[in-house]
Amino acid sequence: MMNTFNFKRYAIAALLPAGISLLSFSSQAMSLSTYRIYLDDDNRSASFVMYNKKVVKEECELTLVHKSWSENGTMTDLAEDVIPETSAEPWIRFSPKNFVANERVTQTVRFTLRRKANMEPAEYRSYLKVFCDAVEEELPSSNSANGKTAKITVKPRLVQHVPIVVRIGKLDVQLAFSNFKIDGNTVHFDISRQGNRSVYGKIELVDKSSNEVISSKKNISIYTDSTQVSYDMNRKDVPVNQLAVRFVEDKNYGGTLTLQQDFTVN
Repeated sequence: MMNTFNFKRYAIAALLPAGISLLSFSSQAMSLSTYRIYLDDDNRSASFVMYNKKVVKEECELTLVHKSWSENGTMTDLAEDVIPETSAEPWIRFSPKNFVANERVTQTVRFTLRRKANMEPAEYRSYLKVFCDAVEEELPSSNSANGKTAKITVKPRLVQHVPIVVRIGKLDVQLAFSNFKIDGNTVHFDISRQGNRSVYGKIELVDKSSNEVISSKKNISIYTDSTQVSYDMNRKDVPVNQLAVRFVEDKNYGGTLTLQQDFTVN
């Protein structure tokens, strides 16, 4: 027999569009169905689902913010009044921007790409700041005068940030692995990026003799600000001469690049 917890999870999944599953953020009252939003000339609309996991209402506010990345992939938050030239804000519309989610319900947030003529090929990026605060129904307060009501709020939830990437026109990117090093069972290497677009996907450490994936890192982003980023992975006692490193772009977010290179200690 399906227990109550599993039944609720099944019922929630039935409400969502096909192919979308809610991500788990244990510290969050609101779950999001995506890690990122991607728009281009061929994909001019996108959406994701938010689900209120709690038994109290959530009042949510969605705004755009920006971050910069150093050449080696270090992120810095920009002030909210700073709008860089690479901002996706002029290129997108999204709604709703404010809403109240009732207990155990979903809310779809939709994005569309604005149409502009004769624009130079380029990539733009912003971050959707998702802030939700739990609220309770206004109830009569025994301590209030004249029967006035009092609103009770609880401590705000943590803020979530969802990258929004917009690509206009035909863009190109090249990747290369370099600076291979080994420290026991840990291998180190760099990924160099050139071109006018970012990449998003996964890194795999592969046993060439069997094509077995020994270890992997998912949700890897290398943005246009960065030219060389360092990574390390566990080789699990596989001999170094059998190792290869592979980067595979996620086809759901505008990339088809796959690069594999033998691990060669410098």
